[in-house]
Amino acid sequence: MNKLRLFKRLKTIFIISAVLMLFPLLTNAAGTDEAQRSLLNTLNIMTGDPDGSFRPDDYVTRAEFAKVAVASSDYRNSVASGLSVSPFYDVPYTHWAAPYVRVGVTAGYVSGYPDASFRPDENVSFEEAVAIMLRVLGYSDSDFGAAWPQGQIGMAQSLGMTDGMINAQAGYALTRSDVATLVYNTLKTDIKDTANALISVFDAQFTEDVTLISTSREDSSIASDEVFTDSGTFKITDSFNYDYVGMKGDLAVKNGKTVIGFVPNSDESPDESYVIYSVLSDNIIVYRNGSMTSLDIPDGTTAYNGTQATTYGALKQSFEMGDLLSVKNSASGVDYVVYKKGSMKGPYTVTNSGTWADALGITSATSIMRNGSSCSQSDIMEYDILYYIPELDMAFAYTTKVTGVYENATPNKDNPTQIVVSGETYSVEGSNAFRSLSSQGSIAFGDTVTLLLGKNNDVADVISASAENPVASEVVGYLCETGTKTYTSSDLNEYSNYYITIIAANGQSYTYTCSQNYDNFLNSVVSVTINDGTARVSRINSGGASGIFNWTSKRLGSDELSDDIEILDIGNTDPNGPSLYAKVYPSRIDGISISAGNILYCHRDAGGRIDSLILNDVTGDSYVFGVVVSANTSSMGTMASGSYTYIVDGTTYSYASTSSMFTVSNGQGVRLSSAANPRIMTSLTQLRGNISITSITSLTSGGANYEISPNVQVYERDYAGSATYRLKPISEIIGSDDYSLSAFYDKSPSAGGRIRIIIATKK
Repeated sequence: MNKLRLFKRLKTIFIISAVLMLFPLLTNAAGTDEAQRSLLNTLNIMTGDPDGSFRPDDYVTRAEFAKVAVASSDYRNSVASGLSVSPFYDVPYTHWAAPYVRVGVTAGYVSGYPDASFRPDENVSFEEAVAIMLRVLGYSDSDFGAAWPQGQIGMAQSLGMTDGMINAQAGYALTRSDVATLVYNTLKTDIKDTANALISVFDAQFTEDVTLISTSREDSSIASDEVFTDSGTFKITDSFNYDYVGMKGDLAVKNGKTVIGFVPNSDESPDESYVIYSVLSDNIIVYRNGSMTSLDIPDGTTAYNGTQATTYGALKQSFEMGDLLSVKNSASGVDYVVYKKGSMKGPYTVTNSGTWADALGITSATSIMRNGSSCSQSDIMEYDILYYIPELDMAFAYTTKVTGVYENATPNKDNPTQIVVSGETYSVEGSNAFRSLSSQGSIAFGDTVTLLLGKNNDVADVISASAENPVASEVVGYLCETGTKTYTSSDLNEYSNYYITIIAANGQSYTYTCSQNYDNFLNSVVSVTINDGTARVSRINSGGASGIFNWTSKRLGSDELSDDIEILDIGNTDPNGPSLYAKVYPSRIDGISISAGNILYCHRDAGGRIDSLILNDVTGDSYVFGVVVSANTSSMGTMASGSYTYIVDGTTYSYASTSSMFTVSNGQGVRLSSAANPRIMTSLTQLRGNISITSITSLTSGGANYEISPNVQVYERDYAGSATYRLKPISEIIGSDDYSLSAFYDKSPSAGGRIRIIIATKK
């Protein structure tokens, strides 16, 4: 070993020692030992028993070590199969080790004792073994100095031959494990006065710190008999250990092309494998071991895509859900990343036949995520869209459905890669959907359809509206839009149909074609049924519940609540007014007392639990909120008009009406049906007295607590009466004594109200 390699070894030992004081490394000592023994077996230096046992703790005799030394040297092919002369009196020519002892003596590797004995059955000592292996490297006794055995031991240590040996002291008897480590280290050591390691006598060479990147098991573009590394691509044999892929260590290659051994570094560990769930702008969300986590990997980290080396930052632009990442960590962070395009199966539409699991290869051990939550096979429902990733034995299920009118296809109906349903554009990803929506399918423009959306909200499948279709045949919701649309039939003739749009309790939109005008049903809760592909509408009112909504105990009054309850809150039921609605979550109405008159629709599941609610303006969250900058009104007889300037979320709007006016005033918080064209504008209630903001979620006034809306708007102004309002974060005024505060709420907290507007005037 030259001075440069010796310095590198000492530097590595220092770094590893320092790291061990800071981090508890996951060691791979067992794997390293096994890999060393595997290489020695391949080179026929040390082999195990016929049953595969290496017997690492057995002691090694002098005769056995003589065989090992000769088998490690250039004389290994000089061993005669039989001898007629005994090399020592205690090693007769019939002794199994006689040929190896004879060659060892001839080569100058081994010697006997002054009494002409060899003592073949005595255990070889540490110093004897070291001296023999130094001679195999070409060193002689004159290289060690007069002191025995300190000279030999010191030389071996300086060359790194004793690294990792437990019994590295004079007088110790060596085990097979010790000998394997000593011989492996010697194979990596340069022959005296050369730049060639001892392994070169086998027409092989070592390359240190090589990373095994991938094989055909990780990347189909790699040949089945090759391994791709950061030092090139090499041939592999049937004995190659695929468990080492992803690790860094010493690679032994014969004739410059075939791997005969790989020994991972002692601090190496296997890759961490992840499946990509979602790609964000700053990092990615991945799934591993039953849970989601984010990966924050520096963009400059080395990344491999097949045999192409690049950076993580460049590669992550192509990530998609279901792709696989292997991340190799080191003590200092991420060493490198290997990317593999996922072999995800799907989309697959679940039917009531019960064969979906077998069709995809899903077993009872498969992890299943349904809409981002872990579930069992029994939770999968008909018309769910499934994807399966065999590599991680993971399945994803999606339940989003959109019912609407099929209006157009791009680039055309012969090749509908994108479609328009009820004014919204969707990409088509499923072959079933493609066939049904194309000119070869049975679905025509103007038909009411239900889209089954997959992992990227693309169309995985489509169902025609019919009485037999349980997805689209009956839906209850808030009727928010009516009108007529013109369509082009398959014979290129145009025709018009009435249509309606309703919002169900789950917040999803459904659009249907109708045979009549349903304007008088606007802003009411209705039931929609399908007859021959056409929707029929009827009003519905099935409340039947009231009381305090307690999400902790899952109860509404005396009724039990379903864990996956869906809630829609309607802001307006006047058919002549604007349509207002908001999907709300159970935590939003927790603790609120809800009267029977404020429950427009209540549905119970088979177990009697409430699983769907449509409320009548309980939260007020369907409105937008702002502050009035100026309000000018006039009236004459029955005529009224008004012009208003107001700010919503920091944006200034103007609105004028020649036929109506709103009762609002300058500097007042207001509730509006919309920001740009409000048909409703009413004043909020202003808190009186000293106001103290205790956190971003609550304030106190007059000894009472008020909840602050998560969407509260805080406006700063320089003085009272100023018409200049600057939007700012609420966090900047908490605990500040620099402002006089005004707060406005829509209704009392017990009735679902929140603080919507805060005005902070500089003192």
